[in-house]
Amino acid sequence: MSAVKRITGLFDRVKAPLSRISGDSSPKDIDLILAVIQRIEVEGEDHAAPDFVEGEQGYRRLMRRLDWQLKSSGITVEELIRTYPREVKALLVFKSYEKSKRKKESTTFREVFIGLGFKPIQPGVWILPPTKTPAGLDSQEALKVWFRQQMTRRVNRAVDYVFPFIALVDLKNVVSERRGIRKMPTARTLFGVLSAEEVVPHSHLYGTMKSRGMSVKEIILSGNLPLLSSAFAEKEDQDNVQEKELEIGRRLRYATGAAKINLEDIANLGTETVSKALDGVVAHPKDFAQRLIVEAQYWMRLLGGTVPDQNL
Repeated sequence: MSAVKRITGLFDRVKAPLSRISGDSSPKDIDLILAVIQRIEVEGEDHAAPDFVEGEQGYRRLMRRLDWQLKSSGITVEELIRTYPREVKALLVFKSYEKSKRKKESTTFREVFIGLGFKPIQPGVWILPPTKTPAGLDSQEALKVWFRQQMTRRVNRAVDYVFPFIALVDLKNVVSERRGIRKMPTARTLFGVLSAEEVVPHSHLYGTMKSRGMSVKEIILSGNLPLLSSAFAEKEDQDNVQEKELEIGRRLRYATGAAKINLEDIANLGTETVSKALDGVVAHPKDFAQRLIVEAQYWMRLLGGTVPDQNL
C-alpha cells in the first residue's frame, strides 16, 4: 500500500466528515492537511522526516501548525475530555510527608515528579497527564510496582515519606468547582493545570476544531494571517502578527471598504495596501506583505481559484 493511501486512511478516521472546498475538482480535506504539513515549517521540527507520516504523529505535526488557532478556539480541556469517546486515564498522587534522615539529600520527590512529567495541582497533589500515563496500571499491584520502580528507587533510602493515595483515575468521571478566587497559585483545578495537548490524542483535537467549523479548509479560506504567515515569517514577526491579527484585519477592512477580508481578498490586494496594514507590526512591512500575498495566491491556486498575474 502506498504512503499516500495509508495517510489518506488515517485522516479518513477523523470523526468530523471530510468535505470539499467547492466543486468536484477542489482538494479534499486530506489534500489540504498534507499541503499544510509540507508547506508550513515549524521551529525545531526534523525536516528530514518523510512527508507522509502515519498514525498519531501525522496529527501531531498538523496541530503544531494549528497551535495558535487551537488556543484561540475557546475549546476547553474539560470539553475535550467529555467528548472523547474512550476513557481518559491519568495518574493522580498525593504526597503528605517527606523528610530525609540526612541533612543533605540530592534528590527529592519533587525533582522526580518533574522529571517524569507530573504537574502540580495543589501542595502535595500531582497529576501525570493522560498522554504521559503508561498503559497497564489498572491493578493495585501494577501501581505499586510502577511507583517503586519509577519513583522510590530514584530517591535515597534515607528519605521517609507518606503517600496517602496513588490512583489511576478516568478524568471523564472527575468534576471540579471553584468560584470567586483570583490570582492564587494554589487555586487551580485539575482541568486548569492540564493543556489540551496533554489530555487527548491530536486527532481528537483536530476533530473537535473541525466540528466547530475550524477545519484546515475553513482556516485557509478565512485568510487566517497567522497560518498564512507561518510559512515564511520569523518567530518575532509571527508572534506580532498573532497578537495584532484583529488590528491588521481592521486596517485592511478600512482600506478596502470591505466588511470582511478573506483568502481571496488577500490574494488580490496590492502590496502597498497590505504593507500599510502591517506597519508597526513586522520589521519589514513591504517584504512581509509581498510574501503574504504570494502565500495567499498559492492557496488560491491549490483551491482552484484565480489570482492576478502580478500585484497592483
